[in-house]
Amino acid sequence: MRRTLRSTLFFLLLVLIASCHRQQDLTVLERLQRIDGFAVSEIAPLPGFLQAFQIDAVQPVDHGDPSRGTFSQRFYLSFRDEEAPTVFYTTGYGVSRNYESEPAALLQANQLLLVHRYFPGAVPAETDWSFLTTAQAAADQHRLREKLAGTLTGKWLSSGASKGGMTALYYRYYYPDDVAATIAYVAPIMERVDDPRFVSFLGTVGSAACRDRIRRFQLEVLGRRAAMLPLVHEHALQSGYSFSEFSEAEAFEYAAVEYPFAFWQFGSGDCSAVPGEEASDRELFDHLVEVSPLSFYADAGYTYYRPLFYQAYTEIGYCPYVYGHLAHLLKAVPKPTYRSFAPHGVEMAFHPEVMAAVVPWLRGQGQRIVYVYGGNDPWTAAALGPVPGLDALQVIQPGASHGVKIRDLDQAGAVIAALERWLQIDIDESRLAAAAPAQEERGRF
Repeated sequence: MRRTLRSTLFFLLLVLIASCHRQQDLTVLERLQRIDGFAVSEIAPLPGFLQAFQIDAVQPVDHGDPSRGTFSQRFYLSFRDEEAPTVFYTTGYGVSRNYESEPAALLQANQLLLVHRYFPGAVPAETDWSFLTTAQAAADQHRLREKLAGTLTGKWLSSGASKGGMTALYYRYYYPDDVAATIAYVAPIMERVDDPRFVSFLGTVGSAACRDRIRRFQLEVLGRRAAMLPLVHEHALQSGYSFSEFSEAEAFEYAAVEYPFAFWQFGSGDCSAVPGEEASDRELFDHLVEVSPLSFYADAGYTYYRPLFYQAYTEIGYCPYVYGHLAHLLKAVPKPTYRSFAPHGVEMAFHPEVMAAVVPWLRGQGQRIVYVYGGNDPWTAAALGPVPGLDALQVIQPGASHGVKIRDLDQAGAVIAALERWLQIDIDESRLAAAAPAQEERGRF
């Protein structure tokens, strides 16, 4: 009996060893193709990577009840070495192309670049908006993490910028042990809709003279409405924009109201670039759409960003418009609200209990997280920081915008030292300067 048991165990051990050898003999492509639910295409790798793949993964619409159906979720996998770290990079939006993130370049890591559910590349056939939640999106990530564990065996790090950084933080809350560390770039964490902290921020950022110049620009643009609207129409025709959800006049007014936020979010902070009263109509208009694009309000922009605003008004919150000084000039949108950009005709109720659970956990228990913010970026009004003594780090770079990266930080050395300790690796800081800026697509966050 004992001999039989020993023989059986020995046989199973030999089978396991043989299986491991067969797995090691497989190419990366073959390993990926063997993962259930993956449709894999090899694509041209980015510089510095050995291989790259476009993968469409079958995901449950509802991770709590797989019988509700599935959808295909796209991601790009850039491969260096199976034992290298892997950066799980989330955009919070769609992904139209593969690119390398700063953490992947810094760590010489593999990278998984993921499309967020309900954005192009991850849209269920039947759009039931109730399954667009932070918990379901985090479960998407967790499922992929588990499926790839045998192929990418090094330490994992989650990251993302803006809404992608928020997504990385939510993932960390729901599955704290999935990754060894997190880098969240410019990730605001709101606990309500129309978060009032943004009003205060916009009233104090920069100098008083700069803020006044911005206000006068808005007043001048809206005051020349009769001259601006033909330019809006011309711009729409040239750009191929259609306006059926919002009129051209509404798009113009929304862009003018949003101008200060957009100026500080993505601009250099150089107020000398803001045209004055002496500027021509064309100069005013060109500057407006350069800083505050009309594309957000065109039909394609509305359709693309509907998932963001559904999330904003159900779980993750958002900022309010600041327009009191412009109210007498607003005709098409007398009461601007971001709620207008959520899916029309869809019931939305805000669930404060979600962030009421996420925020205290991140502040008090979210170990090994780096929070990176720009001092001029309005989203920094909702910056999250760890409690004293927690093994996490918040860095706000003075004068920086929404595009701030580790390479821009005065405290870059402290961030790298923390990552080395958390990931138990040596990091060559010179990689920061050598890394090409990630070609991330501009979003509303």
